[in-house]
Amino acid sequence: MSAPAAAPKHPGKVFLDPSEVKDHLSEYRIVDCRYSLKIKNHGSIEYAKEHLKGAIRADVDTNLSKFVPGSTARHPLPPCSEFIDWCMANGMAGELPVLCYDDECGAMGGCRLWWMLNSLGAEAYVVNGGIQACRAAGLEMESGEPSSPPTPAAHWPYKTDFQYHYLMHEIPLNAIIIDARPADRFSTTVRPYALDKLPGHIEGARNLPYTSQLVMRGGGKVLRSEEETRHNIMTAIQGACATTDLSSCVFSCGSGITACMNIALVHHLGLGHPYLYCGSWSEYSGLFRPAIVRRVINDHGMCMQMQTPALGDNPKANLDTMTLKVDGAPCKSPDAEVRSAAVHLHSGEAATVYFKSGRVAMIEVPPPSN
Repeated sequence: MSAPAAAPKHPGKVFLDPSEVKDHLSEYRIVDCRYSLKIKNHGSIEYAKEHLKGAIRADVDTNLSKFVPGSTARHPLPPCSEFIDWCMANGMAGELPVLCYDDECGAMGGCRLWWMLNSLGAEAYVVNGGIQACRAAGLEMESGEPSSPPTPAAHWPYKTDFQYHYLMHEIPLNAIIIDARPADRFSTTVRPYALDKLPGHIEGARNLPYTSQLVMRGGGKVLRSEEETRHNIMTAIQGACATTDLSSCVFSCGSGITACMNIALVHHLGLGHPYLYCGSWSEYSGLFRPAIVRRVINDHGMCMQMQTPALGDNPKANLDTMTLKVDGAPCKSPDAEVRSAAVHLHSGEAATVYFKSGRVAMIEVPPPSN
């Protein structure tokens, strides 16, 4: 069944400032999508403390994605039928446009829900500045369960299959791929950061860090000006497109979450209707792990497999003041090969290092001293 023909509430827009909705919250189905890569259950904990009045909760791990056994993709799309069932149970079936927010200006959940709904033809928006901007603008908050739970919908008037996304084998071989991960994750050579399992990026991909589109203001992150965000996007493309229509581009990231923010901005700026590669680097690096590891070793002399969480916020290893462990034993005078690897590690990290020489070594850096 086709989507309702009613004109959109905010034609041509994706991001809305809190001032645009402050006195009209009852005219939206509001969804809190907060999520954190670092803090388990961050979204549900913060939602219980405080959320926009009437907002329901969307969990990135369970409502907006579904684990696939045997896949290394961290946030694959759920079966569309399951997502539709969840939407209908929460009254998101056309009666009201959906207003999504998180605490990263849409990057950590809000834009993912927007993308999923938009892909199916539903009307949805994202709050510029997230919950921090809503607080600053004086929007009404509440804690605990929503004050007015939505009434389940009786039917679904939109598409029943996600549109504008590619599985890995469907991506055109000459596609322009744009990666939303921060530059340190995209450009790292021998070791991964954050939740990545391998260093690097999809061959030929360009980097458009979602963080480059944001600026701190009033205690939270908000979008840069449209002029700045447009410039950032077109600079990342670097003339690869003959026009400003980016509909043939494919956007990725680590697991298909932050890429949705860049796609949302492309829509908001009227630059086309690009595709999402939801599997992103987490899936791609798993599918092609042997080839990627061999390439990294050949190009850079080594490749690291982290044995601890990446602790990039900790100080770098200081071999003048620290005693490493190599293969489980203290090593006060590391050889040149170990030293060349240790400079890439941070305090508290451990990694198995595959050297081009054929050597494999486990290197541990002591945690930072108090």
